[in-house]
Amino acid sequence: MFDHHQINGTSSPGTGGTRSAKAGRARRVGAMAAAVALLAVGTAACGSDNGSGGSGTSSSGSDSSSVSSSSGTSTSSGTGSSSGTGSSSAAGGDGTSDASGGQPSDTPAARSASSAAQGGDAKSAAAASRCTADHLGLSLSPPDAGAGNIRYNLTLTNKGTSACTLQGFPGVSLLAGDGTTIGKPADREGEALGAVRLAPGGTADATLHTLNKGIKGTSCWEKPSLLKVYAPGSKDAMTLSTSSPTVCGDTFRVTAVRAD
Repeated sequence: MFDHHQINGTSSPGTGGTRSAKAGRARRVGAMAAAVALLAVGTAACGSDNGSGGSGTSSSGSDSSSVSSSSGTSTSSGTGSSSGTGSSSAAGGDGTSDASGGQPSDTPAARSASSAAQGGDAKSAAAASRCTADHLGLSLSPPDAGAGNIRYNLTLTNKGTSACTLQGFPGVSLLAGDGTTIGKPADREGEALGAVRLAPGGTADATLHTLNKGIKGTSCWEKPSLLKVYAPGSKDAMTLSTSSPTVCGDTFRVTAVRAD
């Protein structure tokens, strides 16, 4: 026969141990559930990070805000790319500025323009120093006959007080006493020559050429009363009173001016 208190004392510890075991299992289950829940939250956060980086939108929650902030930082690399484009634009701007600002002074185009300008100055200077009708006097030499040809030296003298130049062929015609032209103006004969510089009192010559009567046909032009002469490059005529030359065979020619 057992004492009642003894039985109760034995059963109480057994019941308490069972309860303690159940509580321990419950705690372990709860811990596992909590771990699963945390894992799920972490997975959701990672998914939110990937989505935020692709679309630029942020998810709710502090973790998502952090991810969005990181995404914003990565976007700054795009800004850096824009900055690089800006640098290229600035370089292009310099090129445009060079194009609109004109050619540098040492380019082939600039040197060509400078040479053209200098050439123009040289031509202007030559034109300014050209002998004109106001500068010149005329004289005609006696005829020089030989082998059926007759030649005369037409001499141009600088009557001015400064040097001047002559270059090219003079224009020469024969005039009757009433001023009408006899025949036709002299044709050019021979090659063009270089410029001749005439100091004050200096002279240059051109040659008038015709034929003896009968060398080429039998006709001759009438004798002139005046010789009309245009200096090379001049539009003002000079005249010389003379009865020469008598042109025969329709041959009347003049050479370029040469140094005397």
